[in-house]
Amino acid sequence: MEKNKLGYDPNDIALAYNLQVNKSCQSLDYWLSSTFELNDFENAFFEKILKDAQTDASYWNEEELKIKMVGLLFSLADIEMSEKAKVFYERPIAAKVGDYDLSVICDCLVATSLPFNKPTHPYFFLQEFKKKRGEKNDPEGQLLTAMLIAQEQNQEKKPIYGGYLFGSVWSFATLLDNQYCVSKEFNATRKEDLLQIVFILRKLKDLILNR
Repeated sequence: MEKNKLGYDPNDIALAYNLQVNKSCQSLDYWLSSTFELNDFENAFFEKILKDAQTDASYWNEEELKIKMVGLLFSLADIEMSEKAKVFYERPIAAKVGDYDLSVICDCLVATSLPFNKPTHPYFFLQEFKKKRGEKNDPEGQLLTAMLIAQEQNQEKKPIYGGYLFGSVWSFATLLDNQYCVSKEFNATRKEDLLQIVFILRKLKDLILNR
């Protein structure tokens, strides 16, 4: 491995930054326990997303996944707030973190928006649709990279939130200092799992407002 170069292997990243990897921690557990009520319109919208996922999710490519699931779930979660939080897609992020120059293209992120639609102060990242682990662009490795960059840029002792997808299977994570915590898997073709994904995404609004 070249000096100052670091790929997207989660093991290399964890070793480079002495990350403690856990399955449970206070910030993640609180986030995942979110519950809400959907109104009639939201329920109909939800059922349409679920039906399409159950029918076609295994055949979607990356762009179809983004358009037919990710974008619609963020719309249903309704987390955007003027001048406080906005959803962005395919945005680069980079910083020198410790001994390494880190950079990644974020498939999706939630951040404060500058006047001309430029993200700043990121809170949440989502890396999507990589078919299997071990590829050079492992989504969890990309997620870790983005979270470390955000932690360096934000300079605040508060969690960075994130998630990654393998097809229709979602995992969520938090990073606070060197404590990285990752959830169980949620399969978006299962109704109870997809509903919890909506609740988890919707909770981001409260988490951002209360920072």
